[in-house]
Amino acid sequence: MDKNTISLYLRALKNVLQKDRETISLITRLASLIGVEFLVSDINGKTLQGEFDKKYLFEQKISIDSLILGDFKWNGEHGKDVLSLIKTLLSKEVEKKSIGKEVLSLYREINMIYDLSEMISEKIDTTSIAEITLQESSQIIGSTHGLFLMYDPDEDIVTKLASFGDNPNSERNIKDQNNVLKTLILRGSAAIVPEDRIKENLSIQHLKAVMYAPLKVKHRTLGMVILGHEEKKEFTAAELKLLTTISLQSASAIESAHLYEKGLKEARDREEAIREIHEVTQKFVPSEFLKSLGRENITEVSLGDLVEREVTVAFADIRGFTTISEGMTPKENFLFVNGFNNRMGPIIRRNEGFILQYLGDGFMALFPKGSQHAVRASVEMHKELQLYNKERAAKKRLPIKIGVGMQSGKLMMGITGDVERLDAAIISDTVNSAARIEGLSKHYGTSILLTEECKAGLTDTAEFSFRYLGPVQVKGKQKAIELYECIDGDSKSLLSHKLGTLTKFDKAMQMYFNKEFAMAAVNFQQIYKKNTSDHTSKLFLNKAAHLITQEIEDNWKGVETMTAK
Repeated sequence: MDKNTISLYLRALKNVLQKDRETISLITRLASLIGVEFLVSDINGKTLQGEFDKKYLFEQKISIDSLILGDFKWNGEHGKDVLSLIKTLLSKEVEKKSIGKEVLSLYREINMIYDLSEMISEKIDTTSIAEITLQESSQIIGSTHGLFLMYDPDEDIVTKLASFGDNPNSERNIKDQNNVLKTLILRGSAAIVPEDRIKENLSIQHLKAVMYAPLKVKHRTLGMVILGHEEKKEFTAAELKLLTTISLQSASAIESAHLYEKGLKEARDREEAIREIHEVTQKFVPSEFLKSLGRENITEVSLGDLVEREVTVAFADIRGFTTISEGMTPKENFLFVNGFNNRMGPIIRRNEGFILQYLGDGFMALFPKGSQHAVRASVEMHKELQLYNKERAAKKRLPIKIGVGMQSGKLMMGITGDVERLDAAIISDTVNSAARIEGLSKHYGTSILLTEECKAGLTDTAEFSFRYLGPVQVKGKQKAIELYECIDGDSKSLLSHKLGTLTKFDKAMQMYFNKEFAMAAVNFQQIYKKNTSDHTSKLFLNKAAHLITQEIEDNWKGVETMTAK
């Protein structure tokens, strides 16, 4: 065993026999009850419990997992029972300390990644992003040297964006090793370099340990991050995984900076053009809307017609629409959106709903017959999208993902405008809330997000499976909204994972709201490790880990406050 493990066991033994009043009382009461006098000393002979001056007839080593921690001496027939109790309590104490150490380590990593994400998200120049990445990486992963390299496919060269550590031949080495570096970057995998390979390469012979991770974003690799140490050291798989995570975040920030530099405005203009096209179609009022007003056709409506209805409002949004649209012409964009709407529209109508408004990269739908139809339609939309993505994959096109948010309540439906321009309109807090819920589905990493009011309005809850996500305070609202995730719209593998861990997730959420943040973090981590696509579990893992070291007020209810709309 290493020194850290031995030290952990010795501290645990000392805690059981000298610091924890409950365990001390339990041991002494048992010894008194069965007539045993005893002495416990550590491996250095220091007395931890008992009277040193007495003579004892029996003696035995205190050992756990073949590790000798001290001596146990006693008088009395049942001394081994006391020793057995001490070893049991010691094992429990070691287990508790080990869990605490793991949680603390996890928290530090999560906190570092969170801080890094905040810092680089504020930067729009690639050099600053690279420098911050190396600085933060070296602090949590012990290293004396670092390189942040970028690959330019147009020039077919690898260049240095940032570095640290003494290496006067850095630029020359990068030039000499350009082909090797380019190969590693395009391979797109992370690795710890074997010691013999380090010795063979003149460019890194001044180092004793080296590892690297790619700067990957979606389907391509932008460059790589290299960390090294000039002294004897073995990088661990956990450190490599952490570097990979850091590199992924940095790559995303670099990509955003590139988009900004190369014309992010053009992409936004294209998206706005699509929105304007769809705004023109709002003059065509859905027939379901007319029926709600008691009208058969559009010629019968009048300015000021209105009615109050109890409905479920659902917002659907195409995730990453800007990225998808970048590689298309405006006409292709238009055809793409129409193709998407042509698949989703029939599903809405089939489930007793109608689309009132197209929003460019999504739409708003109303379900007058309640949330059962809205949730069912949302699930069917995701199933249809899975089939559509298979067709897109065959054509080597990017997959499409959507998020759905919904709320149930009363709203006013009517005709507004002027004598020359009429429009179907709805006015209600329900609509605003539904839009906010759809926005929150991105934050929580869910495919379908609904409120407690929607869930309460279901006529058959057994048709779907849900995970409770707790209360949230959205901007502009006085009352917190209770949120639920419907998992039936997820892919088969993710749905299977969530169903298999549903009980553990609910237990972790209960621990979270009971302020048992350490155990909640452990459970969320176990769930997330089984399937890293479970972004909701990762979110609550981060939140629980963050709250471990925070001072929590007595009236804390776990309400998450959202400052942005």
